[in-house]
Amino acid sequence: MIKNLLNYIVVNFGFSSLDEFYSSTIHYRLTILTIPVSLISSVVQMYTGLGYLTLLSFAVLVFMEFITGIYASKIKNIPIESKKFSRFGLKLLVWISLIFIINSLKIEYKDKADITSLMAHGLFSWLHASLYIYINLEYLISVLENLEVISGNDAATSKLTLIKNKISSFLDKLLS
Repeated sequence: MIKNLLNYIVVNFGFSSLDEFYSSTIHYRLTILTIPVSLISSVVQMYTGLGYLTLLSFAVLVFMEFITGIYASKIKNIPIESKKFSRFGLKLLVWISLIFIINSLKIEYKDKADITSLMAHGLFSWLHASLYIYINLEYLISVLENLEVISGNDAATSKLTLIKNKISSFLDKLLS
């Protein structure tokens, strides 16, 4: 009775049968890929303390830095070496490790009620966010520098150099 009702419903939505609906909903051939990806992404999210969209945007930014760096090197006639790839990978590993360590410390003090734990949790929460923002700014500046090389802009008159100079002069005034 229920199977006939469900079959009637899915047929009205354009499926030939309930079995075709199941086959369309759950792609058996893709489960070999989707299950490991979902497990890995949930573990990465849990240990880095970053949401899916944040991790995705970070991955896109790192990928853009990688691709624009290669293209800018070609324009400058700088040979692409495995040593530079290793440096890129090492920096990324260090950044991700720092995010993991600080997130672990933040989690350690999260649910404790004493004042020291609350202060430590606040400190590590702030440090986690600050470090992540700093890392993103580093990659973003690198992408912008690479794009200026790719577009052929002069480094001395580029908008990025002007922005850097304005920020430096502002910080100099603020700190003096």
